[in-house]
Amino acid sequence: MKMASNPSFNSDTGGLEVATAYASQASGKTVLVTGVSSGTLGEAIVKSFAKGGASTIIITGRSDNSLEETVKSLSTEYPSTKFRPLKLQLDSLKLVNAAAQELLDDPSIPHIDITIACAGVHNFSTTRLLTTDGLEWHFGINHIANFVFINKLLPKIRAAATKSSTRGSTRIVVVGSETGNLSPFRFSDYQFDGKPVPAHERPSWDILKVFGVQETEAYNHFVAYAQSKTANVLFAVHFNKMLAAENQDIRVFTIHPGLVNSKFAAQAFAEEFTAEQKAVFARIGLGRFKDVDQGAATAVVAALDPGLGTEEGIYLTDCQVGGALEWQLDGGLARKLWDLTERIVGEKAG
Repeated sequence: MKMASNPSFNSDTGGLEVATAYASQASGKTVLVTGVSSGTLGEAIVKSFAKGGASTIIITGRSDNSLEETVKSLSTEYPSTKFRPLKLQLDSLKLVNAAAQELLDDPSIPHIDITIACAGVHNFSTTRLLTTDGLEWHFGINHIANFVFINKLLPKIRAAATKSSTRGSTRIVVVGSETGNLSPFRFSDYQFDGKPVPAHERPSWDILKVFGVQETEAYNHFVAYAQSKTANVLFAVHFNKMLAAENQDIRVFTIHPGLVNSKFAAQAFAEEFTAEQKAVFARIGLGRFKDVDQGAATAVVAALDPGLGTEEGIYLTDCQVGGALEWQLDGGLARKLWDLTERIVGEKAG
């Protein structure tokens, strides 16, 4: 595994520790973190940047009431940082565009130095759900909505890169998952409409069967979620290539936070795992449960490590580079997904 600048950072490292180490990179920055509410990974990431001295942190959530409570709590704990709430509902591209436009129109936010796309979903329903736009729930929210939101905000992200005197300090970090190791992107049937899927696009059923998931041509939420997490990595691969071609000094990373014991994880994984299941977690890189501060650490490393460039790798896990599979890093597949996404969105991105 390739190393980030600090080889001592690992699965036990916390986000607050990373932010303290890289305080000079965080100080004075304007940071955007999506998916923030009490007890979540997003909140832990926000606290890390506030600890590091970020001047303004934009936090997004689905509920105005929840955002108000979160801002109040964060402002009490970190009075030197300005917290700017933004309602963001990722299941509607109309609302995603509206939220991004609100930030573009806000003169108090002239630029965005660091963007952390933490918001995402894993719905455990056995029935396929669709977004307002008719997209499979995980694909539509975890990939398409993030694609639209980030690309819409590029003018303010580019403004940060233009003003910065430190090369590579403007960054976009997408919170993925090594669950993506369970499935390639299904170009043949990304909507789970029951179309034939070739062998190279099929999931790792041998691993899924350990968790009681039987091989099927029908919809399965584990496979749908895994596909969306592979899409997160492919997004970063092509986005970096596109930005480099435009001579834009913006770096894009995808990270695996680990199995984070957030309030949502506690609800999703109420039952204890078997020894066989724990062994599979270790095999695919999920490892043991982390607390939310430890879960935040890898995202903070990706955002702040001054020596981290995309040439070292665009995927991080346990605060170091590495962990993604070939199907997630393939430039041809990344371009194919980007083109597909643009067709779905119906407009040119960037």
